[in-house]
Order: sequence, then structure tokens, then C-alpha cells
Amino acid sequence: MVILRLNKRISFFKLFLAVTFFIFMIIYFGLQKNKLECQLQEAVDVVYTWVNGSDPVFLQNLENYIEAESDLYDVSKQRFDDKEELKFSLRSLEKYAPWVNHVYIVTNGQIPSWLNLDYEKVTLVTHEEIFKDTFNLPTFSSPAIESNLHRISRLSKKFIYFNDDIFLGMPTYLEDFFTTGRGFLIYLAWPVPDCASNCPWIYVADGQCDEDCFLSQCQMDGGDCIDFNGKIHNFENETKNLVLADIINKVKSNFYQTFLKKLSPNQSLMNPRILLKNTSNIVNETKNIFDAVNRHNGLIMKKEKLVRTENRKRKTRYVSEPQANVQFDGYSASLQHTNRLFNSKYGFKSRKVPSHAPILIDKDIISDLQFTFAREFVITERNRVRRKDDMQFSFSYYYFVMSERENLTVDQIFDLFDTDHSSTWSDREIRTLLTKLYELPLSYASIDHFEELLRNCSQNGINPEVPTPPFERYIDSKLPTISKILVKSCISLTEILVQRFGTKSKYNYSIVPNSEKNNVFFAMINSNVSDVVRNLDDVRSNMRKFVCLNDNVDETKEDENELVKAILYDFYFSLFPHPSKFELPEDVRNKFSYINDLKDWKRYRNRVKILVFSVMSVIVCIIFYNFCKKKCCRIIKRLFC
Repeated sequence: MVILRLNKRISFFKLFLAVTFFIFMIIYFGLQKNKLECQLQEAVDVVYTWVNGSDPVFLQNLENYIEAESDLYDVSKQRFDDKEELKFSLRSLEKYAPWVNHVYIVTNGQIPSWLNLDYEKVTLVTHEEIFKDTFNLPTFSSPAIESNLHRISRLSKKFIYFNDDIFLGMPTYLEDFFTTGRGFLIYLAWPVPDCASNCPWIYVADGQCDEDCFLSQCQMDGGDCIDFNGKIHNFENETKNLVLADIINKVKSNFYQTFLKKLSPNQSLMNPRILLKNTSNIVNETKNIFDAVNRHNGLIMKKEKLVRTENRKRKTRYVSEPQANVQFDGYSASLQHTNRLFNSKYGFKSRKVPSHAPILIDKDIISDLQFTFAREFVITERNRVRRKDDMQFSFSYYYFVMSERENLTVDQIFDLFDTDHSSTWSDREIRTLLTKLYELPLSYASIDHFEELLRNCSQNGINPEVPTPPFERYIDSKLPTISKILVKSCISLTEILVQRFGTKSKYNYSIVPNSEKNNVFFAMINSNVSDVVRNLDDVRSNMRKFVCLNDNVDETKEDENELVKAILYDFYFSLFPHPSKFELPEDVRNKFSYINDLKDWKRYRNRVKILVFSVMSVIVCIIFYNFCKKKCCRIIKRLFC
């Protein structure tokens, strides 16, 4: 019985040790997993730009740098007006994005009166700390400031740039800006405005000459109005040229029928074998057919565009000169300027304006962008106010990410389709390649042509002795082993692969569909109280992740603007009534309005501290000396007297 009880105790003790060890291992690996996840999650900071446009010192400095040519720059006072948007934007950030690592507020040296400078998650940064050339300061240009944000000290590699008039309306995560699979998420709004009256950008470099687009601001219609001999299109003969469309169509049709008679019944015009055959006559005739078709289609498009242009001219009046009372719009002008630069660099494309939302910036990418457009960014930084030759920051960054490409070698293209990493192409992988080369559905002629191309390369002695891996060929397949060496040695095949797959996007990105409907709310706040209330009610009823309330009030309507400001503050307060850790208590305000004054006070305080410490140290030393002196005298008297 004693032995039985002892065995039971030992078994119970073993079970207790096993359960304890099991629980310990679960806790240990759980902590290690959380630690690893914390290490893998990249810290992301947020950067704001802010200015207090009602500050008299700021307004005086602005007046000192305003130049005489008012049509060359934008100094709209409403852009600098402070309605405490930054305070509520920080409240929304703390509420809906608590994962943000640190917040940097870039100012011209001003300090928000309500900002808690002792909060460890916020840092004020002056323009002097980030500008590449401080000779360009002071500046009142947001593009100049934005082009230097990535130079903030200790800023994370990826950071999110906020305007102070943007706030978060819903829980937001890093995945709303960047994911490993989708890359950078890009939010786009509406197309870039027309470069001229009756000339949208889609007309430029579309292969058809448009008289309304033959202007410098439209880059002379992208060269469409200049023929191969360098002669400019004669606009007076436009109608006569369009009359020839039907004649050209008939000639094209007759030529097409003549060409079809030369083909055997089993051949098709779209057969890739015909297009890739080395017979020069067939190739030349095919080119002539497609040229005729393109010319005919182009003329039809030109007719339609002329009709639309005439309809526009009946409804609107073209103004050749800007009116004197129209305020220069620096944003639109810089947007057009940047679009023209990207047309010259990456080709004419239809582009859209970035949504008014926060944007995730990678410091390496913005450095590459500024290296690519070095001269343009130097000009942007030198502009003290917004000008038409500024680089528009978010537009240039987004389209640089989407436009930059890198070349691929034949080895990389081969590996792209070698999904099983067998160093050979299976029939399944070749099928995938064919779907990328030819239009769907794949025809037998397309497949037969490509297989014949591979067999010809193999029969020419190029194919080395490479064993075919199992399950690489279908039962009825007649293909040899398609190795990387074979593909690289087959010149006719490599030319096709390089032409079709020779480049890829340098950066991984995804365009968010319908971002203006689902993710971003943008509204202009003007001096009309009814419009403001209606826009704010729209925000309340249909809240989005990102909300931008852009200031566009009329400076001359002071009474209305004060009412609009009060309504806007009440709206912000209704959404975010609780103060954030970024703010001081309501009854406390910062003593200084400028960082330099604060630094001077801190230096003075430090000097006073040093002086007081020195005096106290001297007093302590004297007291200690007198105390030691008396003690020493007493000891000496006792010993020798």
C-alpha cells in the first residue's frame, strides 16, 4: 500500500511538471512571437506642415518678400489661415491611428499655443533644420517645404505626410497605405485639368493634329502637327483633308482584298506566323494594311473631335488672355508644369490628380525622384512663394512610383515563367507564356507557330543535352526540353521576349479603385454659410477614412468668414470633443510663440542654473573648508598642546 501511494504521488508530480512545462513553453513562444512581430513591424512616423497665418510677424515677412509680378506667383492669404485644424487632426490621429510611432510638425519657427512640447511622441522641426540650402529661407511655398521633409533627423524610412486640413474619419491602419503584396496604395481623383481651352490632355500626342492643342502649354500637341519632313500641319486645309477619309477608306478596302487573295485558305491575317515570317513582301504589305487602318480610324476620331470642339466653342467663349481680377492658382499651374515634365520623361499619358489624402513617402524613392528631376527641385526650393514652375509634390511622387521601370535580362524573363524552378519550361508554363504574348482565346495557329519556333531553335544544334524533368510534357507534346540555354541562344525568341517582357515596374504599387467615393471626402470651404453647412452635413452622413476640408474663403467677406470659422470649429468639436495627449490643459498656453524665443529662454535658464549651481558649490566648499579647518585645529591642539 505504501509503495502504491508512493507511485501515485510520483505520477501526480510528473503530471504536474509536464503541465507546468507545457504552459511555460506556450507563454515563452507566445512572447517570442509577439517580440518578433514587433521587430518585423516597421515604425512609421507622421509629418505635418503647419503655419499660423494670422501672426503679425509672419504677415510682415510675407509682405517683404512679395514681388511686383502678381500673376507669377500665388500668395493667397487663406492658405495660411489657422482654424485649429491641426489640433483636431492630431485628435483624429490618436483616436484612429494609435500605431503611429512619432509625429513631427514642420513650421517656420512658430509654436502652436496649445501644443504639449513635453509629450514624447511629438517634435517641432523648423525649416532651418531640413532645408538643403538655408539661403532660400524664409519660404512661404508649400512645395518648397514638402521637397525637404525627408531630411528630418531621425525620421523613419517610410513616413506619412499629412496636411493640417486633413483628418481621419475612421480607423486607419498601415495597410491603408502600404502592403507587402500590393505595394504602395495610390489614391487618385479626377483627370488633370485641360492644358488649354477645348484641349484635354487625352488629345495631346494621340496621333491626330488638333489646332486647339498646338500651343506651348500643351507641348505643341505632342508633335502630332509635325510630319516626318518637319513641316507643320496646315490647319486651313483641315476640312479638305477630312474629305479624303472616304477615298482612303476605299483604297484601304481594295488593298485589303488584294492581300487576302495572296493568302491560302488555311491562312489568316492575324496568324502570328505571317506576322513573324521573314518574307519581306508579306511584312511590308501587312504594315501597309495596318497603317491604312490606323489612318482611317484616326480620321474618324478626328472628325468626332472636331464636332465636339465646335460644340464647345458654341457654348463657351475662349479667353486668350487672363483677366486681371483672376487670382493666380499656384496649385493648378504647378500641376500642369509637372505633368508636362512627366510627358517629356515618360511619354504622353492620361494622368489624374492625387486625392487630398495622407500619402506614404519612402525616403529612398523621394531621393531618387529629386535626383531624376534635380534642376526642377532646385528651382522649387528657391521659390519663396508658390509659382507655376514648382514640382507638385504628391503628383510627382505618385507618378514617379508608377512610371519608373527597370530592364529585365533574358535569364530573369525565363525565371519569371519557370514557376516550378526546374530550369526548363514545361508545357503548362509555355501555355502561360502564350497567354501573355497573344490575344485570347488562343488559336491553334498561334500555338503551332510558337512550337515551330522552339523546334527550329532546337534543330539548329543550339539545344544542349538536358534531361526533361518528369511531368513536364503533355502526352501528345512534340516539344524538346526547353532549357534556359536554349532560350538564350534562340535570337528570334529572345527578341520577342525582350520586346514584350523586357521591362517591369521598378516599384510595387496598386491604384485604389473609386477612392473618391469610398475612401476620400474632399470639400472646399468658402464664405457661403449655406454651402459650408451642407458640406459638413455630407461629411457627417457619409464619413470616409480621409477627410480634407480645404480653405477657399473670400478674404473680403470678414463677417461671413468669422461665422464659417465658428461653424467649422463646432463641427470639429462634435467629432473629436476629447483633448489628445498632444495638447496642453485647456487653461494652459505656451509662453512663447516662436521656437527661437523658447531656445533663448532655455539658454538663459541654463546659464542661470549654472550660475546658481556655481555659487552654491562655492558656498558649500567654503563651509566645508571652515568646518575642516576647525576640526584640524582641534586635533592639532590635542596632539601637540
